[in-house]
Amino acid sequence: MTELSIQTVVGGPVEVNTYVVSPVDGDQCILIDPGADAADIKKAIGDRKVAAVLLTHAHFDHMCSAQPWLDAGAKLYVHQADAPALADPAMNLATMIRMNLVLPLADALLSEGDVVKEAGLELTVLHTPGHTPGCVCYQYGDILFSGDTLFYKSYGRIDLPGGNCREMYTSLMRLMQLDGETSVYPGHGIRTKIAWERGAYR
Repeated sequence: MTELSIQTVVGGPVEVNTYVVSPVDGDQCILIDPGADAADIKKAIGDRKVAAVLLTHAHFDHMCSAQPWLDAGAKLYVHQADAPALADPAMNLATMIRMNLVLPLADALLSEGDVVKEAGLELTVLHTPGHTPGCVCYQYGDILFSGDTLFYKSYGRIDLPGGNCREMYTSLMRLMQLDGETSVYPGHGIRTKIAWERGAYR
């Protein structure tokens, strides 16, 4: 598989991890969960063109800096179950911090097993509900962008609107079946590996 360049930009209202991902030396990239400060994301992008914005779910903190790149022509990807939250500040929880965040309709509504082909990369969609109905992880070989499903020694909140304890458990059990050496890039906090997390979810 093509070697990846992965840059992590941390910031925004609740310290989200935004990932700038491209082939090494590629001239295009994708943004996963652009919720960090737009100026910091722009520095990480450099001269590359942003081909697409991929959301792991439609909460405000994971998409509050997306608009500049959508305006510049980047495609927007989100799971179909979270699509209604793009245009609803109550559903995307922006109203919790008195923000009015509305994004346009997505260019692609994702489902389990879809493959996102952008910027010379192919990422497989794993539908992992629990934090929200439309939470997804994006897998590229032995790399997993897990959003708010799996963190280092923890997992996403299930007490927010759309959260579901049983679905979260099922999603975590599914992720534990991945190769233990899979590197996990979460929506918040530090990186982990599937092997390091298995003890907590078996």
